[in-house]
Amino acid sequence: MGDPFRRLFLDQVELIINKEANRETVLSLLQLAQPSLLRLGSRNESDKVYKILLARVHPDKHPQDSSRATWLCQTVQEFYSKGLAVAVSPDKNVNKRKPGASSPNGTVFPQEFNVKDKWDHVDYDIPSAEVDLDLNGMSRSVAYQCINSRGAIVHGKRIENKFNNFCVRAKLGNAEAIFAIFGGVKRLEGVDAIKKELMNSGPVVSTSFTPNAFFLRENTIGKSEQCWQSDILIVGWQQQARGEFWIVQPLYNIGSAQAPVAYVAVGHFGLDDCCLAPMSNLENSTWQPGPYFDHDLSNVEKEWQTWPSMECSVLSMNELDDVFKQIVRVDISSGILKIVTVRNKNKKAHSRTASLESIVWNATECCFKVKFNFI
Repeated sequence: MGDPFRRLFLDQVELIINKEANRETVLSLLQLAQPSLLRLGSRNESDKVYKILLARVHPDKHPQDSSRATWLCQTVQEFYSKGLAVAVSPDKNVNKRKPGASSPNGTVFPQEFNVKDKWDHVDYDIPSAEVDLDLNGMSRSVAYQCINSRGAIVHGKRIENKFNNFCVRAKLGNAEAIFAIFGGVKRLEGVDAIKKELMNSGPVVSTSFTPNAFFLRENTIGKSEQCWQSDILIVGWQQQARGEFWIVQPLYNIGSAQAPVAYVAVGHFGLDDCCLAPMSNLENSTWQPGPYFDHDLSNVEKEWQTWPSMECSVLSMNELDDVFKQIVRVDISSGILKIVTVRNKNKKAHSRTASLESIVWNATECCFKVKFNFI
């Protein structure tokens, strides 16, 4: 006599695949293999659970009911693929919220928003060494794209220190693990939460995007089919005649030119099902190379960013140790330019490049007067 629990499992699978194939029913199907699964993540993550499911349905596991198990295996494969790739017709109206209309919670959003329109110094470049990564590596690169663009936003200008797959020795698995390094991960629930995050802090990462064949055909950009299969960066939205669309930025560049954006209808292809952002505002990360001179500039947090030069008091030369450890010790009177990065020690992302002009002992105040000229 066969195991009744195995037969019950097949009954549950058959019950689900007799329903309409969509992302909700696919989630229910995968939850049979992994009950703790709360939402569909990236395609790679879903595929891992799907393989566990197939292993449990495989005819070898059901010798007393092998013909039924064989049929279920074939049908489950078709159901899974169809459910994750619900086609969007180009003529179909989608998400027809009236332009300028308020969201359900009363917030009024603009008809169009793009991160680069608000912060034009942001770029989404990645190191050339990362262009041949596998899907996991590409997903990690997308997470670093998000981190670096947000770093440029808080830094207030283009950044020189960029994080990438080769900055961290450990092969971190996904955006959630990478964001944890920077203070944790924020899960964005719903369209309005994603929009607020974009407007206030910058790009967000979708880990649940599963485009279909039609989308891939219409968005052929260099290595597009590969880059669209990893996590993807959402950089804004736009109200069009057919409805509201997310603006997404592909990972790969074309030569030296940045790949053009693509548009995905809100609520389609799972793009907004699982979106993540760093919990940290990244104000204590460093975005310029050293050597560093850290000084408390909290009282002049905004003003000092526009000063042509700055003089500050240093009680001990120990405060300049980090600078002198990283540059050649020479007589300042020799006129040799020493480039340093001046940072607000309470918000290290706020920094400026400067030349170290002079260090003079002030006997009256019993301190060193250090002068920088900002470049």
